[in-house]
Amino acid sequence: MITKKVIDELYRKYRRRPDSIDSLDIPLLFEHAPDNHDLQIDADGNLIIGSIDERSPFREIALRNVNGITHFDDTLAIVLHSSILFLNKHDQGVNVHIRTEQPSIWERLRWKLRNA
Repeated sequence: MITKKVIDELYRKYRRRPDSIDSLDIPLLFEHAPDNHDLQIDADGNLIIGSIDERSPFREIALRNVNGITHFDDTLAIVLHSSILFLNKHDQGVNVHIRTEQPSIWERLRWKLRNA
């Protein structure tokens, strides 16, 4: 099961992009979810996820923007800088986690001073 703790750990573990696209575990994508999600890599190095609506910004992702790829029992995680796509291994289910940045202490102080 994917919990907030697991999500935070994924962001921590895949904090930066790898030096090369070759460092990504791309075969893992095609080993666990190609049939359900119609995964393709085009000539420009973009990962196309066919199970996601064409209007979605997550349908086509440049592999150079992927920080990491990992899998769990029932899902496959594609970690980006500020979001994680979870592809279900058994059906076409897709979940997206979008990371929200907490305001820094200086931003909170500035807001309090403006509103005082």
